[in-house]
Amino acid sequence: MKAFITIEGGTAAVREIPNPTPSEGEILVRVHYAAQNPTDWKAVPHRPAGRIVGCDFAGTVANPNGSSWREGQRVAGFVYGTMDEPLRGAYADYLVTGSSLVWAVPDSVSLRDASTISLAFATAVQAMFQRLNLPEPSKPATSAFPILINGGTSSVGLYAVQLAKLAGLYVIATGSEQNHGLLTSLGADAVVDYKDAAWPERVRELSHDELQYAFDCVSERETTAAVARALSTKGGHVVCILPRKASELPEGLSKVKVESTIVYTVFGDAIDLGQVPFDNWGGPTPRDQKFWEKYLGILPEYVASGKIKANPSRELGGLEAISEGFELQQQGKVRAEKLVYKIA
Repeated sequence: MKAFITIEGGTAAVREIPNPTPSEGEILVRVHYAAQNPTDWKAVPHRPAGRIVGCDFAGTVANPNGSSWREGQRVAGFVYGTMDEPLRGAYADYLVTGSSLVWAVPDSVSLRDASTISLAFATAVQAMFQRLNLPEPSKPATSAFPILINGGTSSVGLYAVQLAKLAGLYVIATGSEQNHGLLTSLGADAVVDYKDAAWPERVRELSHDELQYAFDCVSERETTAAVARALSTKGGHVVCILPRKASELPEGLSKVKVESTIVYTVFGDAIDLGQVPFDNWGGPTPRDQKFWEKYLGILPEYVASGKIKANPSRELGGLEAISEGFELQQQGKVRAEKLVYKIA
């Protein structure tokens, strides 16, 4: 099969490699669409040659391998791209994944749209409902208290806004002015322009100094500090998608808890991340896998009903176009949309 794999020199290219074979508890998927995430291009320089790149996918079951899935059934999910033992990667004609780690794509949803959902949606679910311990959509808040979604127009942020609204919260999101309409259409109750240097003070006004929960979908050192300033003077809890620590915050913010989370814990296995200091990582993570499997069962109804809308997307081409897509994202030319690749 063809796949976009890491090669010598810290880069990646399309090559011919053997088809993968599913082991017990796994299925083989024919990939129709794969979507791009920043983690895809960021991982390439740090992996040895021969790793398959890419996480998000949608396609059809090629070999159910004794599972409850049917051959030809439309499914979507994400894998830990560039990993080995087991070898995983979505930028390929075929991939192998756990049979419990995909969701059934409803007929009303295109495979292109479905390919943009899983990784970012899982990140938002994990951050808000496991790490921040917010009310879940199945048992929404009885009164709307505020949450801040910083980086609301990021792929993760767009799903976080929708999930927070389904959970009955008062959703404040940051985004550039041209994307305020998109954020309000997805459920944001208030949107502030992150380009305004005083935006944390604006958020504190909007939340009447009651904001105690925030999800930083950007998680640079300066953005997490700004989010912390927006929290209530009583303190609060910030969850980040990159490794951040409370010790990095400026003086005067000692009441703020800062926690980082990494979505790959949903696979349940202990995976060596080297020296990357993520919280909630170490040994096996069966609780995180079980939590994600619950939402995999819920997701088909969410997207079929329109409760969760897929990221806006732009189809760039096939496997050969991925290098171009990586360059576009590295140059900051991908905003409020997901790049997708048509594989089959």
